[in-house]
Order: sequence, then structure tokens, then C-alpha cells
Amino acid sequence: MAEENGISFIVSDRSFEKFGMALILGTTGDAMDVKMNFFFTFWGLHLLKRKFKPKSAGMFTGMKGMGGMMFRKKLGKFGMEDPWAMIKDAVENGNMKLYPCQMTMDLMNIKREEMWDYVEDPIGAAGFLELSANSKIVSL
Repeated sequence: MAEENGISFIVSDRSFEKFGMALILGTTGDAMDVKMNFFFTFWGLHLLKRKFKPKSAGMFTGMKGMGGMMFRKKLGKFGMEDPWAMIKDAVENGNMKLYPCQMTMDLMNIKREEMWDYVEDPIGAAGFLELSANSKIVSL
């Protein structure tokens, strides 16, 4: 069902920067009581996996993991010690929904059991477009 005047985001990259965008937009929207849908497709789907650690895209190849660690440390100084807990709160408040792309899951052999418990059931592109019919769509 489409959200009236909500915002729908497409997340197609697995970098720490894209994760940070989703985190900040999602938690800010939650604080403003904005209804949001996040559709994770292609490489962005990895961000929904419990064991995945995003790496910084803006660092040299050998330092990408360290870049993500540095960002997490900086986020902690701003009171964001556990970003996934903040996202879970926004989901539980009913303002943020996380949708994995079913076709991408099939293509990459990613199982639903690998993802966080508060992720919605997978949907396809048509389901996402239907869900987003009355909202603004933004690609991250």
C-alpha cells in the first residue's frame, strides 16, 4: 500500500557512505514522523545482512575497512554508538521500512535468514513502485 506523501529511497551501493545516508535520513525522518520506504537492491542489499560490515568507498583499497571503522568512531562521538539500533527504533516506530529486492536476493543467493529480523519481506521492483506510487523516490 502506497504511503501518502512519504519518501521512498533506493539503496544500490554497499559502501559505508550509503549506509550513513540511509541511517541519517531514516532516523531524521523518524524524528519528524515521516513515513519512509528503503528498497535495497544490487550491492546495497548487502547492507541488510547482519554480519556485513560496510567499508568506506572514499579510501584507498587497503584502507577501506579502516575508513568504516573511523566513521563509526566519529558517529559514536555524536551519540550514534549503535547505528543499527537507531534504525531498528525507526522501524519499530513505524516510520521506516526496509525492503530487500527479491530478484537481487535470488541472483546473489542471499537468504532471508541472513538479514536483520526487522527487515520486511522481500518485494520485487513492481512491488516497490506500487508501494511508492504516492511518494517521492530518491536514489542513494
